Amino acid sequence: MAAMTIIPLFVIIPLGAAFTISLVGKFIKRSSEALILLSSTLMLYLSIHARILLNNFADKTLVYKIGGWAPPFGICMVLDGLSSFMLITINLVAFFVTIYSLSYMERYTDKPKFFTLFSLMVCGMNGLVITGDLFNLFVFLEIASIASYALVAFGTEAEELEASFKYAIMGSVASSFIFIGIAFLYGFTSTLNMADMARILSYKQAGYIIQFVGVLFLMGFGLKAALVPFHAWLPDAHPSAPASISAMLSGVLIKALGVYSLIRIFFNIIGSTANYLQILMFLGGISMLVAVILALSQWDLKRLLAYHSISQIGYVILGIGLGTPLGIFGGLFHLFNHSVFKSLLFLNSGAIDYAAGTRDLREIWGLARSMPVTAKTSMIASMSSRHTAVQWVF
Repeated sequence: MAAMTIIPLFVIIPLGAAFTISLVGKFIKRSSEALILLSSTLMLYLSIHARILLNNFADKTLVYKIGGWAPPFGICMVLDGLSSFMLITINLVAFFVTIYSLSYMERYTDKPKFFTLFSLMVCGMNGLVITGDLFNLFVFLEIASIASYALVAFGTEAEELEASFKYAIMGSVASSFIFIGIAFLYGFTSTLNMADMARILSYKQAGYIIQFVGVLFLMGFGLKAALVPFHAWLPDAHPSAPASISAMLSGVLIKALGVYSLIRIFFNIIGSTANYLQILMFLGGISMLVAVILALSQWDLKRLLAYHSISQIGYVILGIGLGTPLGIFGGLFHLFNHSVFKSLLFLNSGAIDYAAGTRDLREIWGLARSMPVTAKTSMIASMSSRHTAVQWVF
């Protein structure tokens, strides 16, 4: 039982940090920085510890029953191989983004508010990954989404507000598709527990209902993942957001809210039929191609990286859409790889913007002499992504 109690901490700690920062951040100097750093460090440690702990169990699954109520009647949180992998990815990126933000956010007006929203976004992503209840997946998805809407607009300039409004509208449309899909599944199965829902669907003839629900989820989570043709919000949100948030959006948010949710629903609940896998491969293929073509005409560094993220998500979805063990492994491996190197590139773009005063690739070059560390880390990240355009500025 003691091992199970680690699971709710992934929600409790960032939620508690957000609450505490909002209360004391303005009154005690540097308290918000200390609290967010402590929270991020604890989350990274617990993520690694949970992965190690999971290996000690024969079925590689831990279930925490909230309030002691057994599923499917009670709400539960589940830690398995996929969720522990995503927790490490999310909290590793969040840890380094937190360290970067301690000094980077000095240029903005209200660091306690930023760290409150940042902690809520991490709480939402962690909760979505570990929940075993489909409705709570939607709740945590909305917590992370709403926090990200506010963070994109954190600069409060016209460009940021416009991008945030567009992002919020597109995100609300996606959430509507997802909510309607959950409602249809609940009406058909009379349960919201994912494992119980999968059990019922395995023997109950669903007919066209499941096909309709599958389309809704493909549109909803495809928009959250910024897959082509649901990608329009991402190229605007990235250039407008602070570099820290661009790193989180591209590094982990689109993967937790989009890719992870697609995997969990189609492989664990609805079933990964040949038709769904073919659609995933198609969406992944066109994302790889279209986003790269659109990136060729971009001179804004962050906008270029945003289109590149869409293309890279296409690689992840294509691998998962193959439906084979090697394809899924390759997709998940690239998910982690992209989370790390793309977060680094966006953090470096913030450093370049701060030093040069512009992100236009036509106006900046030869920064390696004045920014040797950024040059080296950009080279490493660019080589990791086979993406060389960033080196133009150095």
